[in-house]
Amino acid sequence: MKRRYSPDPSSVRSITHLQEESMTVVAGVAFGLYVVGILSLIWNTCRTARLTSEQETLPPPPQDCQLPSLEILVPVKDEETHIATCLKSVLNQHYTNADVIVVNDRSTDRTADVVESMREQNPNLRCVNITKLPEGLYGKPHALSKVSADLHGEYVAFVDSDLELHPDCLKTLVYHLESKGLDWVAAMGRPKTSLFWERLTVPIFGAMAFAWYDPRKINDPDWPDAIGSGLMVCRRSAYEAIGGHAAVIRTYDEDSELLRIAKRAGQKVSFSLTPELFTQRHYGTLADTIRGMTRTCVGGIKTVPRMLVTINALNFVSLFPVGLLVLLGLAAKYDWPLMWTPLWWAAAGVHMVVSTVLAWLVFSAARGDRKLALLHPLGAVIALGVCLRAMVHLTQGKSVTWRGTQYE
Repeated sequence: MKRRYSPDPSSVRSITHLQEESMTVVAGVAFGLYVVGILSLIWNTCRTARLTSEQETLPPPPQDCQLPSLEILVPVKDEETHIATCLKSVLNQHYTNADVIVVNDRSTDRTADVVESMREQNPNLRCVNITKLPEGLYGKPHALSKVSADLHGEYVAFVDSDLELHPDCLKTLVYHLESKGLDWVAAMGRPKTSLFWERLTVPIFGAMAFAWYDPRKINDPDWPDAIGSGLMVCRRSAYEAIGGHAAVIRTYDEDSELLRIAKRAGQKVSFSLTPELFTQRHYGTLADTIRGMTRTCVGGIKTVPRMLVTINALNFVSLFPVGLLVLLGLAAKYDWPLMWTPLWWAAAGVHMVVSTVLAWLVFSAARGDRKLALLHPLGAVIALGVCLRAMVHLTQGKSVTWRGTQYE
């Protein structure tokens, strides 16, 4: 008859003790890393509060200031419902020495008719129609390159068709360039949002952009990177010195690349937050927002590693505290064994409060509906989906369709 093995009770206690010690070490490391993450989030929240409080309004020029000649380029494609609003704001600028050139890039709707009807009442407005896009080129830089050789003003302004300018906008930006001895200024206005999904997600996407492109770094000549905007003003001599839009004719994010080339050439660049000077209309529906922001993320974030960092940051800031609070609630309800439960509850609560304060600051800086900051986890889910779509485009080399044109 075989003897039944009976483990030594002292050995069992020893193994159990080792397991408990190992679990304690693992829990301690996990909690320590979590606290470090929360401290980093607190630091970034304080930094965001400081940056938003330091935001300065650009001073307007004196009444007797003699402004240099300016040419305003407005590239358009299929904008029949919105182009009139943009052009009215451009034509109503308090800038007497300015000409406006609409560059109509292969529009298939009534955009050209709307511009022509406005041109009849405004002799300083003209329209250049682009009918073909050579293979391998991007529509906007190609269209602008076709008119760059005919420019004659001292300054050039590039105004996207989704902008609505304050009457003092362009003279304020030109005066900023002149008074500071700058070559370029890229301005960021206030988002003009109407639908719920826009109001929820646009401030979050703005925060993602400025996490990678701090305006102070863009203004630093020793930092080589830059991000452009829908409204940029430059000296024509500086624009021509770097080759104009012909230098970025095969570039996806041509406005940002112009600033990078300018910085490499030793030109002085400024990026200014100017919500008081103009508004920028966004995409409207959720589907259009996702499609448009995917294109922007591909051009702005650019690489898979940076995309993964962005996804991780979105998850930690907005989703992780919600998931942890749900997990702790389930553990309490079903008596799941968790170590240091009170500490985890406290840390998760602090995390949720800090992330909401950060969202409140972001929505305030964007002049958005601050109450929607309470729904930032929902906005983060949409932003994560956009980042994943953009990462698929980057990893698989998928083309992007925008304004009816497919780009590789």
